[in-house]
Amino acid sequence: MANTKSMLTNSSDELSLAKLLGSGGIFSIPFFQRPYKWAPDKIRQLNDDILSLMDVPNDVHFLGAIITHGLARSNSADVSVSEVIDGQQRLTTVYLYVCAAVKTLIDAGEPTEAQGLFEKFLTIQINTKSLSNLALHSSQEDRKQLNAIVDEILESKAFAKFLGGFTFKKLTYTSSGPDRSILRNNYNSAKRFFKEQLDQGGVARVLDASNALLERMTLVQIEIQDPTNGPKIFNSLNSRQEPMTIGDLVRNDIFSRGSAEDAETIARIDEEEWQPFYRGFMADRLGKMVNNFDSYFFPFGLVHNPNTTKSDVYTKLNERWVGKSPSEVIAELADYQADFMAIITGINTTKHPKEIAAAFKRLTLLGAPSSTYPFLMQVSRAVRESAMAEADALEILALVEAFLIRRALCAIEPTGLHAVFKKLWDDCGSTVDATAVRVAMKKHKTVKWPSDDEVKESVATLNLYKSGICKFLILELERRLGGDSVGIEPWIEHILPEAWTAKDWPDVSKEEHLELKDVIGNLLPLSAEMNKGLSNSAFASKRGVYAADSAFKSARELASTYSTWTADDIRHRGVEIGDWAVQQWTDPSIP
Repeated sequence: MANTKSMLTNSSDELSLAKLLGSGGIFSIPFFQRPYKWAPDKIRQLNDDILSLMDVPNDVHFLGAIITHGLARSNSADVSVSEVIDGQQRLTTVYLYVCAAVKTLIDAGEPTEAQGLFEKFLTIQINTKSLSNLALHSSQEDRKQLNAIVDEILESKAFAKFLGGFTFKKLTYTSSGPDRSILRNNYNSAKRFFKEQLDQGGVARVLDASNALLERMTLVQIEIQDPTNGPKIFNSLNSRQEPMTIGDLVRNDIFSRGSAEDAETIARIDEEEWQPFYRGFMADRLGKMVNNFDSYFFPFGLVHNPNTTKSDVYTKLNERWVGKSPSEVIAELADYQADFMAIITGINTTKHPKEIAAAFKRLTLLGAPSSTYPFLMQVSRAVRESAMAEADALEILALVEAFLIRRALCAIEPTGLHAVFKKLWDDCGSTVDATAVRVAMKKHKTVKWPSDDEVKESVATLNLYKSGICKFLILELERRLGGDSVGIEPWIEHILPEAWTAKDWPDVSKEEHLELKDVIGNLLPLSAEMNKGLSNSAFASKRGVYAADSAFKSARELASTYSTWTADDIRHRGVEIGDWAVQQWTDPSIP
């Protein structure tokens, strides 16, 4: 074992990996912690570190700190179980390397050496009734793979017989875990590493490499009383490691509420309750499936406590869940899930009536900031549970839409909206309707409510092409004209092109081009193919294509309305759009 001279600190908590893994206890990754995912570059670095230690006698490599929490034991004879709050990546990697070393030694015909590593570092030599005999209990998504690795080690009947017939109980896992991923890949990488050592120096070099890993790599184990403090300590000590998210903490919290030994119950809750909840956050975003799980907890926390901050949202939720079972916590979390997903995706996951669903979808399309989610989630839930009349909800949603659009058209940053919306439901008092919402919002004197004149001026003059509101406004103009849904994603066309030439645009000066090319008055929806084909053409060429071939009615109407496209024409159209905008989204500050 490593002695004090081989340590890098004077801390009594600094341990060699051999002492840590050979303690006779179990290291348990919380069942629902995120899966193992050490990247190939880190595996290569570990290989280099092992080889460096083999080349330099008495050198030591310090791995940093891991955070553990000892689970309570019903009696002192029970196996000790340390829950790994942070540090699973390094512990799992070391475990995989020992597995690989054992497999290499078995294949090399050295069962005695293999047995020593297997029994000392990979297993606990106790016929436990409920816990697996493996010294590392991985997260649930990795358990199927870890079991397969152990099976591979024991597939040698000679080695299994050499172990004396001891029966190893494997890890309980759920069907959600993959058969192969980074964990299996890194195990195979470790086998290749030890095979290279075997080829270079025989069994002795394999044992030297194992010794360098286990005896001359150290870390500090920090045992904490409250597992919720683990990530704070870890993120300070291990700044380069990937920090835990609120979702990670919530998931770990839920499944730490059941008995650590009741794997069957945990598996059932996972299959029947947790996995449907978790999968419910999947949504298509630009052709790619994205999970919105981690984005849910801050607005959900604000619904229940408007004074919650991002840094303490988990703590506040944890306080709500004292004494609750995993199933009760999952049920509470799911209460607003459909409302949240409807708001961020525009899909009617709540099964709202058609008009209500359309109003929420419009807020999605205009890019309502996340600061509005807590209030909108409560409106959605109230409608869903018939606690709010549909007419009141439509008025409220129209008011919020007008407020957000008018600010966006004036290029006002969403700064300060968090203060408006996080308590808006509570600020409305006992009756939440459009009047109460308007009064509560207007109490925030520092939040700008643009006037009609300000909106008109901004629409006519501001460069809104790259703004988040641009595409929404262009499509609203199309809808105003009664244009059909063409079923294609619109491309924003610059009528006066971004690349100006005096030859094609003699009636527009260079200065006017810079002033007007990105204003709303100069923009149209087109198909991507048509936009690319027209490119920097003169207006006479574009006009004919708009009229004859465009699927968008606004392009066809512009071609019939304008025979030229000068700076004055652009300004004129901008004024028209501004007049329409203030009528479409009337001043929400005026009852």
